[in-house]
Amino acid sequence: MTRWLDFSGAPPLLIPARLARQWRGAINPADGDYSDLNVDAPVSDYDRACAAAWPGRGILPIADSSALVLYTEYDEHTWDASRRLVACGSWLPTEAELSAAEWSDPLTWDVRDTDFLLINSAADGASGLLADEFMEVRLTPGTYIVEYAALESTYIGCFHRFRQTASGSDAA
Repeated sequence: MTRWLDFSGAPPLLIPARLARQWRGAINPADGDYSDLNVDAPVSDYDRACAAAWPGRGILPIADSSALVLYTEYDEHTWDASRRLVACGSWLPTEAELSAAEWSDPLTWDVRDTDFLLINSAADGASGLLADEFMEVRLTPGTYIVEYAALESTYIGCFHRFRQTASGSDAA
């Protein structure tokens, strides 16, 4: 059975697991209090994530690495490890649906870590993440092309596919 995470509209974030405690989510780092969303003058990590996610995906520097923030209008997300796919919208497409999808908006992401967490970008990693706030993701270090597709079948959803470039173990 596929495990789904409910982020209630917050953009999903892939962050190196070793850096998750540095992600403060919607907490204002200046005073340690919750901060309302402000993408025009970002204060919190969540503000930065929302600003980077609209309209698409964005790479955010964090310490000596980076996190990838993904855009979606859906609340529920999962990682499909066998297809290197973040699914947003509570369903997984068939291979035929993925093959027929119009993949667009390629983004290049250089990955140096292996262990990542898929988290709600509003969550405060410094206070510790609850089991229902994250999912472990393993990626081989290298360069990935991250592409987006919106699919409509019996269900609707959006998907972010990770293809490692020829310099990695998987040719793009």
